[in-house]
Amino acid sequence: MKFLIAALLILHGLITAAQSSGSFGSTASGGIQNPTWMSWWPTNLGRSWLLSWLGLEKAPFTWISGVLWLAGGIALAAAGLGVLGFIVPTDWWRTLAIAGAAISLFMLVVYLHPLMILGTGLSIAILVALLWVHWPPTSLVP
Repeated sequence: MKFLIAALLILHGLITAAQSSGSFGSTASGGIQNPTWMSWWPTNLGRSWLLSWLGLEKAPFTWISGVLWLAGGIALAAAGLGVLGFIVPTDWWRTLAIAGAAISLFMLVVYLHPLMILGTGLSIAILVALLWVHWPPTSLVP
């Protein structure tokens, strides 16, 4: 179970951190074109509906978005390493997972897109498991 939790945290962290490339790269202005079957969605993947609506999709705000995506991803990946006791102290993994999931969820709401539903669900699941249900117990994962 310990390895499954670590793998999910690391994978979610890597995918979250990868979202930052849209904020730093050339797709920041228009995002990735939606597939034709999703033409009903108002914004492209990688484009923030909120920043666009507020007229803030210019350099400083997209750069800050990229840093937040990266911070959330690094925190989640570090939490996974902490579960394994590799590089990151084991005592830190819960705090890192909560911080990473909270940042990720915030960014997923700011950049809301139907293709990000799995990441949104996983961030919510991490927060519910650690803050509300208090799972996994420390006997399973220190």
